[in-house]
Amino acid sequence: MATDSSIEARLQRIEDLEDIRRLRMEYHRYVNTRTFSEAAILYTEDAFVDFGESQVRGRAEIAALYARYDQQLDTIKQYLANHIIDLDGDEASGNAYVDARYAFDGHSIIACAMYDEKYRRTNEGWKISEMIVTVHFAVPVQQGWGGDLPAMAAWDRTTPPTREKR
Repeated sequence: MATDSSIEARLQRIEDLEDIRRLRMEYHRYVNTRTFSEAAILYTEDAFVDFGESQVRGRAEIAALYARYDQQLDTIKQYLANHIIDLDGDEASGNAYVDARYAFDGHSIIACAMYDEKYRRTNEGWKISEMIVTVHFAVPVQQGWGGDLPAMAAWDRTTPPTREKR
């Protein structure tokens, strides 16, 4: 497969990668500053989001989902790592990990998750067109994360997850 190796094409590739990285970091800024209502602008109009326990499509449903999270969580901080992006013209895919701390119903929770995403260039710039989150663990800090753990998707959010006794 031939690729355009001109300086203009190479510069465009770097700009695209940086725009997508910024998109991902803006998402975490909105989450960390509790400005959830602004996060929906990062998505395409037809975007799909899958958080395991919730799947929504479109900016309006995404905004409603974030409004619910804003009401449910006492505090939240997410720290991004290892964001890898693969460009393909006006579309791209990416993968990133997040280390998160949040408070829910009086419990301090530590979590680790992975974001698998698709991005699309729009008239508004690069946007997230699909976000699938896989939670590796989400547990009360006192419990820790060693051993067999339930995923957050299995946690009904009314009681913290527990490790089965052996």
